[in-house]
Amino acid sequence: MDTQSISSILNPTPKEEAKKSGDILGKDEFLKLLISQLQNQNPLEPMNDQEYVSQMAQFSSLEQLQNMNSSLSQNMQYNMLLSQTINNTMATSLIGKEITADSDSVGIISGSGADITFKSADFALSGTITITDESGKVVRSLQVSNLQSGDNSIHWNGKDDLGNNVASGNYTYQIDLKDTNGQAVTVSNYRAGTVDSVKYVDGQAYLLVDGAYIPLAQVREVKAG
Repeated sequence: MDTQSISSILNPTPKEEAKKSGDILGKDEFLKLLISQLQNQNPLEPMNDQEYVSQMAQFSSLEQLQNMNSSLSQNMQYNMLLSQTINNTMATSLIGKEITADSDSVGIISGSGADITFKSADFALSGTITITDESGKVVRSLQVSNLQSGDNSIHWNGKDDLGNNVASGNYTYQIDLKDTNGQAVTVSNYRAGTVDSVKYVDGQAYLLVDGAYIPLAQVREVKAG
């Protein structure tokens, strides 16, 4: 019976390497092939001790690598679950505390306004703040001027460009500033406020701050409340 050698599988020719990954030899198939090779070897030319030991060593290495891969995969899943649990536990401890987080959204209750906060890298001679609703529709464009470098806060009264109160909900803003030479000024949007509650979506924690939900990962500063 013509039995394929184990060495030819572990050291394939370029043509054999082109096979699909589904054809990779597993440790069970490896052992079965070794037994079959021993059973069907030519009695006049039996496998010598050196070749047998070599193939058993290859089998041992294959099994160790597969076990190591399985162990690493389980450890990664465990670490991800542990990290998520720690983050979610931490989120509840922030209720009632004042935080600062990277954010480009504000929460509006119809009839009220909200402050849009950001940090400007340089003095801005002019600029526009474009506010969109949850569907991406522009509801308001605010013109600003003479903004100093550093922290800035612009109050939005919660009305659209026609003077009507916008509906309650979350609104996203984009800030475009220009310096005295008409060049763009770098802006970092952020939100500061007190955490009112925590919501979990797909295992991730979101903090409710002044009517807007902010991912826990975006928090960059926490002050004692």
